[in-house]
Amino acid sequence: ASTEATTKKEKKETKYDKLFKDKKVTTAKGFITLHKLDNKIYFELPIKVMNRDILLGSTIVETTDNQFGCVGEKSGDPFLIRFVQRDSTITLRRVQAGQFSEDREIKKRLVSSTMPAIAETFEIKAYNNDSTAVVFDMTDYLLSDKKNLSPFSPYSMMEMMGADISKDFEKESSFIQGVKGFEDNVSIRSLLTYKISVGMKGNYAVKKMPFTAVMNRSFILLPEQPMRPRYADPRIGIFDHSVVEFASEGRGLRTRHIAHRWNLEPSDSAAYLRGELVEPKKPIVFYIDDTFPLSWNKYIHKGVEVWQKAFEKIGFKNAIIAKDFPKDDPNFDPENIKYSCIRYAPSTVANAMGPSWIDPRSGEIINASVTVFHNICLLYTSDAADDL
Repeated sequence: ASTEATTKKEKKETKYDKLFKDKKVTTAKGFITLHKLDNKIYFELPIKVMNRDILLGSTIVETTDNQFGCVGEKSGDPFLIRFVQRDSTITLRRVQAGQFSEDREIKKRLVSSTMPAIAETFEIKAYNNDSTAVVFDMTDYLLSDKKNLSPFSPYSMMEMMGADISKDFEKESSFIQGVKGFEDNVSIRSLLTYKISVGMKGNYAVKKMPFTAVMNRSFILLPEQPMRPRYADPRIGIFDHSVVEFASEGRGLRTRHIAHRWNLEPSDSAAYLRGELVEPKKPIVFYIDDTFPLSWNKYIHKGVEVWQKAFEKIGFKNAIIAKDFPKDDPNFDPENIKYSCIRYAPSTVANAMGPSWIDPRSGEIINASVTVFHNICLLYTSDAADDL
């Protein structure tokens, strides 16, 4: 009887159980488990992910006016962060990746001289039931007006015109819309509301206009061992970023330029070394937006795949491929940072834009989405040619 009573004894309710008990919770499992509860967002961060390098960036999903930033546009450069536990709190730290040295002793001092700064602090609400993860509230961080997560693109028409833009953030009218989890990245959609005023030299044409944008915030877990960097050659037109090398043997400081490049590896190394054309293990794939005018589609495919000839010169066959947005793949999401997409923007801008997100430690390209503005057609008309 005693044994039976012990077996039937109710399990003690934990803080983790109480946090989500009797509440409507939407959960997305990825390398971080996300819990959306009403207008709150909780991160369940595994202990094993603590202190790992994570890339954080934003993509515009919807907008009131694409003169301030277009759908699919990466509105700012992503940045490196780490989550670090300190007692009963989790700190979000900004990581620097702009200095390095090959000298062992200099490396030690660089570590202590470039300590990641604490940008935000979160109280641990609970441990999960097997104590392998901590839970904390990220709502205030993801529903805020942070410049590096802004819905206002520095490359937008208004910014390029030099307009004076006043932005008043309205947190009470901003919401967490949804969450998604993937193996090496998670995303949170935040609906952000502003009152904006626009003018030139203090004379405002628009005052306190309502403005709303939906932003997709991506947290990307980077590999523990970065890809080997390659120095950029100024004779080749390629994107790069600068880092500072602290050289030993009295050579002082040197500025190094790290090339931005895809991590292409041959599927058959032996054949590749024999000089044969081989397909890469992981080809570069661009997904074509399904909102383009139908007459544009085949030309966009050709514009991507014409680059196959260039990759054949370095031994890769079918290295770059264009695909339409898949209709029958429930896992496809153009907002998932793992998919490079060519997006359509119904804009008066006569141009296109293609910024890339890279691992700043190595220059590896993670995402290279392109925005094509509708008025790019103007560049090919006779009137535009005459103007040029």
